[in-house]
Amino acid sequence: MALKKMLGEILADLGVVSHNQVKEALRRQREIFEGRTLPDRMERSRLVAETRFSGRTDRIPLLGQILADMKTVTEDQLKDALNIQNKMIQKYCDLDCGALCSVMDMGTRVNSSLNLAEVLSMIMHNANKVTGSEASTLMLVDETSGDLFFSVPTGPKAGTLLDLKLEKGQGIAGWVVENERPVIVDDVEEDPRFFPGIDKMSGFQTRSILGVPLKAKGKIIGVLEVLNKSDGTTFTEEDALLLTIFSEQAAMAIENARLYEELKVQVEETRRMHEELVEARKFQALTQLSSGLAHDFKNILNAIMGFSEIILLDVESAQIREDVQEILKAGGRAKDLLEQILKFTRQSEQSKVLLDSSTAIRQAVKSIRGRLHEGIEIIEDLSVESAYITADPSQFHQILLDLLQNAGEAIGKESGKIRIESEVLSLTDEDSGPRPFSESGKYVKILVVDDGCGMDEETIKQIFEPYFSTKKRGVGTGMSLAAAEGIIKGHGGGIEVSSAIGEGTTFELLFPLAAEKKPEKETESVQSLPGGKEHILIIDDEEPLVAILERMLGHLGYQVTASNSSEKALDIFSRDPMTFDLVISDLAMPVIPGDKLAKKMMEVRADTKVIIWTAFSEGINKEKFEKIGIRACLDKPVVMSELALTVRRVLDED
Repeated sequence: MALKKMLGEILADLGVVSHNQVKEALRRQREIFEGRTLPDRMERSRLVAETRFSGRTDRIPLLGQILADMKTVTEDQLKDALNIQNKMIQKYCDLDCGALCSVMDMGTRVNSSLNLAEVLSMIMHNANKVTGSEASTLMLVDETSGDLFFSVPTGPKAGTLLDLKLEKGQGIAGWVVENERPVIVDDVEEDPRFFPGIDKMSGFQTRSILGVPLKAKGKIIGVLEVLNKSDGTTFTEEDALLLTIFSEQAAMAIENARLYEELKVQVEETRRMHEELVEARKFQALTQLSSGLAHDFKNILNAIMGFSEIILLDVESAQIREDVQEILKAGGRAKDLLEQILKFTRQSEQSKVLLDSSTAIRQAVKSIRGRLHEGIEIIEDLSVESAYITADPSQFHQILLDLLQNAGEAIGKESGKIRIESEVLSLTDEDSGPRPFSESGKYVKILVVDDGCGMDEETIKQIFEPYFSTKKRGVGTGMSLAAAEGIIKGHGGGIEVSSAIGEGTTFELLFPLAAEKKPEKETESVQSLPGGKEHILIIDDEEPLVAILERMLGHLGYQVTASNSSEKALDIFSRDPMTFDLVISDLAMPVIPGDKLAKKMMEVRADTKVIIWTAFSEGINKEKFEKIGIRACLDKPVVMSELALTVRRVLDED
C-alpha cells in the first residue's frame, strides 16, 4: 500500500496531478477495496474460510490505473512516475540490511503498546537512534486550526518546548505538512523556512534538520523532526529513507493508541449509559410497584379512618373520642405522606407541588442513614414545623440525598457528625445582595453541616462548575453540584458553601417560603353535615369499604343498596333504574371498571348521577370522566365530611 501512495506522491511532485486528485483516487480505491473485502470483525478461521470460498479474487485496481481512468494522467506520465518509483525502490533495496532491520525492530517495539504517552516517548527515543541525531521533536497537527503542537520533544532543552505550537505553514515543519514530503536542511541559517524563535526559547542551537511527514490512512497527522547529527555531519538520503520507514510505523502506532483511547471512552460511555438504563428500569419498576401498593394502602387507610369516624358517631366517652381523633389525625398525615411518595416516583415530568420541608427533610435523612457507616451521627434540628415550599419532590429529595452523601464521604471512615437544620429566614433588600439571588422575602433556610475534611479555596471556586468532581471516575450516581445549583435557582432560591481544610463544610440552601397550608378542619359532628333521604347504590369489591359507605350514608339518612360486584350492580340497576338517585362506584372494579360501569348505566338511564371513588388518584382523567357524564371523583381515603358534602352537591345538581 505504501508504494501505491508513493506513486501518487511522485505524480504530485512532478506537477502532473494535485494532492486533492491523489486523495480522490485513493478514496475511490478504498471504496473498491471495501466493496470486495469481508468485514474486519470476524474470527480468523472463519475469515480465512470465507475468503477462500467467496470467489472475490478480482484484483483491486492500482492507483495509477484509477488516475488514468479519471483521465488526470497519460500513459507516458505514468511511465515516467513508475521509473522514478523504481529508482526509489532501488534506494530502499540498497539500504544497509542491519540499519533496515534495526528500524523495523524499533517500529515493532513502538507498536507494542497502546498507551499513547508511552508510544510517543518510544517514538522520540528511537527517532534519535535511527538517525544518530542530538535531539528530536514530534509535532502533531491540530485538525481544526492546522497548527502544529509540540509533543514530547527530546534533547538538552526539551522541557522549554512543552505546550508550544507553530502556526499553520510556519517553519520547516509547516512546509513538510503543506507539501507532504520529507526535507533535509543542511544549514538552517541559510534556509528562510527555518523559524529561529524555537531556538531562542529553548537555548538549543539547531544546525541541521531532517523532517518527515507522519501519515496515517493517507492523512498527515504530524511531523517528525530530528536535529543535528551527533557526529557533526549532515543528514543523508539514507537517513531520510530510514526515518520515513520509521515514521510510517510511528504514525500507525499513534493512530492505534488514539483509537484505543477513543474506544475506551466509548466503552466507558456505553457502560455508563447501560447503568443509567438499568437504574431507569429499576425506578420504573419501583413506580409501578409503589402505585400498586398505594392502592392497597389507601384502601386499608380508608378502612382505618372510616371505621374511626363511625366509632365517633356512636361513642360518647370523651377519652375514647379523643383517642379516635388522634387516629384520624395520624391517618391524615399518612395520606399526605403517601401522596408525597407517589409524586416522587412519578418521573414523567417536573411537577412542583406544595411540600412540607420538615417532612421532606426527615424522609431524606431516613433514606441516607443506611448508606452511611455507624460512626456517623446525623443530628436533626428542624426548628420550624409546617414550613412549606413549592418544589418538585423528586428533585428536592435528590438534592438533600446528594448533600448528605457528600457530607458522609467528607467524613470518610472516621467517626463524625452531620447536622441538618431548617428555619424560616426573612431577607430584606439590604442583606439579600451578597447571596446568589437578590429577591427580598421569606425563605426556608436549610443547612447541611459536616465535620469532615473540608475543602480549600481553589476547590470551593470550582464545585459549582459543570463536570467538576473531586470523586474518582465511576464513584457516585447523584447529580453534580452544578445541576443542583441550577435546580435550586429554578425554584427561585440559592445555594452557598463555606469550608476550610480540616474544619468541615457547610452548605446553605434557600427556598422561597410558600403560603401556609390550610389547617386541618376538626371533624364535624354528624348533626352539622348535610344528609338526605335519597336512594344511593354503592359498588366496591372491598367489603370493609362497602360497609363503611353503608354506615356513613345511613347515618346521614340516605337509603343505601350495596354490591361488591360490578356485574351484579349493573343487573340491580337495570331492573329498576328509576329507583336510584345516585351511584357511587370504585374505579378499579374487576370485570367492569367503574368508568365503564357508569357508561353502561347511563345507556340504561341517561340522567344517572355517578360519583367515582378510587385509590388510583393518578389514574383519574377528569376530562374523560366529564365527557362520560361522571359528576365527581373522590380520592381514597375519604373522610365523612368530604363524602357528605360531595354527595349532597351532586344530588342537588340539575
